[in-house]
Amino acid sequence: MSALRSLASLCHASAPSRGLRSLTRLKHTSSTLAEDVRSDSTFRIPLIDFSAFRAATSLSEKRRVADDIVNGFKEVGFVYLTGHGISGDMIDNVYGKSASFFSLPIDVKAQVAWDDPRANRGYVRVGRERATQSSDAAEIAALRAKAPDTKETMEIGRDWDPVWKNKWPKEVDAPGFKQTMLQFFQTCHELHVVVMRSIALGLDLDESFFDRKIDQQCHNLRLLSYPSIRTKLLLEEGQARAGAHSGMFNRTRMWAGVDLSWRVDYGTVTLLFQDTIGGLEVQNPHTKHYQPAPPMVRFGFV
Repeated sequence: MSALRSLASLCHASAPSRGLRSLTRLKHTSSTLAEDVRSDSTFRIPLIDFSAFRAATSLSEKRRVADDIVNGFKEVGFVYLTGHGISGDMIDNVYGKSASFFSLPIDVKAQVAWDDPRANRGYVRVGRERATQSSDAAEIAALRAKAPDTKETMEIGRDWDPVWKNKWPKEVDAPGFKQTMLQFFQTCHELHVVVMRSIALGLDLDESFFDRKIDQQCHNLRLLSYPSIRTKLLLEEGQARAGAHSGMFNRTRMWAGVDLSWRVDYGTVTLLFQDTIGGLEVQNPHTKHYQPAPPMVRFGFV
């Protein structure tokens, strides 16, 4: 996608090599996670092979992985997951369908426009959203007018909801889009269930503690696209790729581009899949400074 290629030069980042350096450091570090994250110079996001949990044949095997995940959330707030069970082919296919959708003419995308915050479904055009922590309507309007979020999104929920219906582009406009996203939504839900089971064990709860609390699949699959933007615009006061954000649902994001703001998601977990461009940062909870979260292609970021 041309927008992504242009952003690669804007970020001045070679994401694959950054990811490999981070992975190497994680493999060879001899200090504990709790020790490393106390300093920005040694800060790291734990890389966890989740296949060990998925393939475990005993509770003790599951507990070892579960303890690592919960410890990662306690000390860092985030983990990288490999061996999560979502195939690289599926992730690549979702990225391809997402890119094809966002490349459609604006009048075609407008046919499935987002129009109700209660539903939170449909296409959100560039500049339509200004995510912020503010609850003051006048302040939000002023922020949107001054520096709207320079991104576009497609919001997808459970397709069987009795009240709120998804908005799908016509098959002739986006071949295979609906089928691909529904399959990905369900696959991510299944991963979500297993991740929550690992968290339950890591918290010394029954493994199925969260099962009945998430079985209604009230999730939000959000596809994001960050079109090209001039560097000087990002340097202007108040301008960002996406403003401060609070999520309300369990989220799965296909993330593409650079985000120069901060966000907090209120829900159980966010499953985030990055492309190769980079730009994502996380706050070190101990120093309060932001640190890069290098993209590791096809790894899940939770």
